[in-house]
Amino acid sequence: MERLKVLIVDDEYLIRNLLKKRINWEEQGMTIVGEASNAHEALDMVEVLKPDIIFTDICMPSIDGIEFSGRVMEKSPEIKIVIITGHDEFEFARKSIKLGIADFLLKPINSAEILSVTEGLKKKILEERTRNKEFVKLKEELKKNFPVLMEKFLNRWIQQPLTKDEIEENLAFFEIPFGNCVDSYQLAVVEISLPLTQQTEENAIFLSMKCRKRAEEYFHVLRDLVVFTDNKNQIVILSGGDYNDFMNACELLKTDFINSYQCCVCIGISNRHKNLADVHLGYQEACRALQFKAIIGKNQLVCYEDMIESGELQYRSNPQLLEELHFSISAGSTDHAIAVMKKILQTPLTEVSQLRLAAMDIFTKCQYAAIEHEIDGGGTAEKEALTTILLSDNLPELQKSLEAYILRLAGLIESKITIKADDLIIRVKDYLEKNMADPELGLANTAAVFFV
Repeated sequence: MERLKVLIVDDEYLIRNLLKKRINWEEQGMTIVGEASNAHEALDMVEVLKPDIIFTDICMPSIDGIEFSGRVMEKSPEIKIVIITGHDEFEFARKSIKLGIADFLLKPINSAEILSVTEGLKKKILEERTRNKEFVKLKEELKKNFPVLMEKFLNRWIQQPLTKDEIEENLAFFEIPFGNCVDSYQLAVVEISLPLTQQTEENAIFLSMKCRKRAEEYFHVLRDLVVFTDNKNQIVILSGGDYNDFMNACELLKTDFINSYQCCVCIGISNRHKNLADVHLGYQEACRALQFKAIIGKNQLVCYEDMIESGELQYRSNPQLLEELHFSISAGSTDHAIAVMKKILQTPLTEVSQLRLAAMDIFTKCQYAAIEHEIDGGGTAEKEALTTILLSDNLPELQKSLEAYILRLAGLIESKITIKADDLIIRVKDYLEKNMADPELGLANTAAVFFV
């Protein structure tokens, strides 16, 4: 640590000289940079010399030590001030405690007391400077990690319910331009993909970064809007602005991405929500809207409210029934799969869009089963089912098409399972015949060989 600078202020030359001569200041890691005979002179020297420590008498003409200390500490609270006082001035000195004076020296001054005071001050200053350095370092680290921390909060906000207080506290901390002045919120989730020939992890990340930057530049003039990336590497745009402007801007952004990067772009738009705590619901809606790209194709902007028209009863996915359907199709259990499909469609939905939403859930589970068993979807039945979902306006027609698709797909899966089972039986028989003489041959080791 560099030497600490000391300023001595006393109207008596002998006291000033005594302070200078009593101890070896250099050995204490200090140097006396100046001395003043009055407070006026000392105040000017403080501005120029920037001392770390000031020793000042309490009784001086014009401006006493108390007032002088107050003025110094008002401008430079980091300076440590030591009051020099006599026993009869103790009550006067007591007032200085309220100012935050670092220490006192009682007259007559002796070397031991000066050394004790300077050692204490040096330790205190060193501790403060160490803390300040650590604080500056912490602020630099925070500044460097600020975007990451903000992204982490935004992802928590869209993924799970948070309290209003927690949301408002984080919005203020990260200076995100939302608050009580915004009446409602809306989300867009942007999914970007490359042609199959260019689809690599590196290309996908690079494209996402370019599109994210492009979106930020595109929306930078809008105040009540923030752009970030979710955990699926999709671009999320959270807006508190005008509904029509937001929709038009998303449509233009989609076209810009397609023309600039020759990529495929789908954008899902949520309903508007009035409460900060409901933003996660908007995110779910936008993601759900994205799922309909399988019906309407790529490079589309899909609004959740267009898929869920207002009606007496809205469709709600039943995860338990959908998983039961998926299991039945995967097991090749045609009859049970048809029964579950009909059960899903039993809900008395009054809007055509609601029927299409339920049908899309069923179709998606069929697709999952086909992918798991490496089956190409079911050919003509698959195309007919998609066409029906798009065009059908009544339940009997929709149900008939889905039933044909499930029958076709479950039949293909059942055939594949049967072929695999027959092949396993043949291989087990061959194994048993070849190893019949082996005394260790048994059910357990045979099962282990074929992983059954």
